[in-house]
Amino acid sequence: MSSEQRNQRKPVVALILALGGFVAQTQLTQHVLTVLDYNRPFFVLYITQSVFSISLLVHLAYLALSTKSSISRLCKGLKISITRQLRSRWPGPSMQAQFPYGRFVVVTFVLTLSFTIPTMLWCIGISLSSQVTPHRDLLSSVCSHDLKKVLWNANPFFTFLFSVTILGGKYQHRKFASVVLAIAGVALVVYGGSASSDSPVTGIPSRTAGNILALLAAVTYAGYQLLYDAFTDLPSQSLLDLSESTPLTEEHKAAIYPCPYGLESSFWTSMIGLCTLSCLWIAFPILNYFGFEEFRPPSDLWTILMIFGAAGSAAAFMTGTMMLLVSWGAIMTSVTTLLTIVLVFITDLMLGATITIWSIFGSLAIVSAFGILVFADSVESSSTSHQESNALL
Repeated sequence: MSSEQRNQRKPVVALILALGGFVAQTQLTQHVLTVLDYNRPFFVLYITQSVFSISLLVHLAYLALSTKSSISRLCKGLKISITRQLRSRWPGPSMQAQFPYGRFVVVTFVLTLSFTIPTMLWCIGISLSSQVTPHRDLLSSVCSHDLKKVLWNANPFFTFLFSVTILGGKYQHRKFASVVLAIAGVALVVYGGSASSDSPVTGIPSRTAGNILALLAAVTYAGYQLLYDAFTDLPSQSLLDLSESTPLTEEHKAAIYPCPYGLESSFWTSMIGLCTLSCLWIAFPILNYFGFEEFRPPSDLWTILMIFGAAGSAAAFMTGTMMLLVSWGAIMTSVTTLLTIVLVFITDLMLGATITIWSIFGSLAIVSAFGILVFADSVESSSTSHQESNALL
């Protein structure tokens, strides 16, 4: 297999990791919050994001076992990559200077905050809407009659909107059509997923507040995807030429660089996890004081195992998504992750859940949107390659 073919397969592996992780997380979280009756969404969120910290260790162990590479050499190469990544955003006199710890702390905190804000808004929105229905599912009732699911999954639209209006991205009819089609598919799955809901309807004020927070969560999550996409974008060619012309030290010669695919994404995923673990616990007394959620750790081993199983699956989803953001960009990744709705729909179907024809149409719409986006991306890549070839002639 050629190097080009291997490079094309790598995003597919990340896609499988993201989709598989989300489906497993969804089913396990549903089991925890409903069947096991442990309705503590903020605590589950804290554990989930904290477990992100294992992503780098798992990735390093996998590379060491599968490629027989030295973990020490992998870490040295990762340090070079992260150093250049940080310094390419704020160029200094040398691309291979000492590791920029100050910038690293700031970037880690900003990434963690930008990811945590939408998830916290989502949790609060669900909590407000669940004041009358306390056993309502947090993350996995994707096919329920709930406007919040549609609003949250509208984040591809805001990703596209911000990309074009704020970041100056190129407007493409195919991409816009795929985003609209995907969101329409989500609406069909959500509102056509079942004939009725057994949960009582919450009060209008709480439901409205929950919907507003879900919309804000979608907007801020779109911002997070664009932020990470922009941060991990390749530096300018002049900066790369400068870094390549800098003499390598013995330490650099001993490193594995460039890093294997996705290792930087695993690194930043782990940093988000560590930052969450060390900082987000402060929210528990605040949430407890204002009555959003009473802090109560699980009392039995099975619930603990299910929570950590869901958290590990979420870590796989997060790592895969971070890799896709680097490989495919924010717009395509945001639409791609909606395929998880289709997989959850198929899983629920296999488990005997009731479906409607609208759910099937919605799933087909989401898959079609993904296909349109892949086609648009391939056309754009071919056009860019053709223009570069002509420029060289």
